[in-house]
Amino acid sequence: MPGTWCCLTATGNCRMAEERKREICRRFAKAAATYDEYALVQKESAARLLTNLPEPFSAAQILEIGCGTGNYTAQLAARFPQARLTALDFAEAMVKQAGKKCRNHNVSLLCADGEQYLAENRQQFELITSNATMQWFDDPDLAFAHVARGLAPGGIFLASLFGPLTLHELAAALAEVFAESPRLPAAQFPDREKILQMAHACFHRVEITETVYRRTYLSLHDLFRHIRGTGTGGYHPSLPRLTRGRLQRLEEWFRGHGDFSLSYQVFFVIASSPGEEQKG
Repeated sequence: MPGTWCCLTATGNCRMAEERKREICRRFAKAAATYDEYALVQKESAARLLTNLPEPFSAAQILEIGCGTGNYTAQLAARFPQARLTALDFAEAMVKQAGKKCRNHNVSLLCADGEQYLAENRQQFELITSNATMQWFDDPDLAFAHVARGLAPGGIFLASLFGPLTLHELAAALAEVFAESPRLPAAQFPDREKILQMAHACFHRVEITETVYRRTYLSLHDLFRHIRGTGTGGYHPSLPRLTRGRLQRLEEWFRGHGDFSLSYQVFFVIASSPGEEQKG
């Protein structure tokens, strides 16, 4: 029956989303000890985020979604020493690493799922911010709406998100190796137009800028080591196994295209909360 089919489909999608989130969390947790060594692009985007804040700007309550090992968290705490900063991540091992960097700051660290926290949050914050996290969300549209609801009047939403062109060289190489082109996790990340659409639906003023970072690796092995070291391998159950022969063909593709360089597309978003009349 149609109704039964819809119910089964919804249940299947829910289970797939839960499985996807568990796998992403597992990869990030496993990378907690190596993240700081390899997450160079994430460090650069974190440093740039704070430069996008207007001057002067003060915040008494700050929420950070996806704090990872606490690099950006420590910068926020230093920038706003009088603020109460709540930082969360769904990978407990990441939160423990963040605790080591933030023990001398006024930071409350939580192990919590960002989407669920935003949905259940009833506090208001002058600043809600996130570095390289929200592109992983199951429903970024809804998350943006929850962020807007959680901003105090005059509050700011400040975020960076990786875009769908991230690792497009690796996607092209895999397309050469496999008969059917496998979709990398980045293919599902929202693009500029989608981010603008989500933001304009929720916020009063929106600015978005784009930067493409490039990183060159020593070899294919070095490239994969960096992906594993950051935990950003994502969830891709349909990706066929990389046999020795396929790895060799991947090596040949990169060498034939110059070097082992990858692009990381990053969007920087700054948006303000709606005015009081709009909230009403």
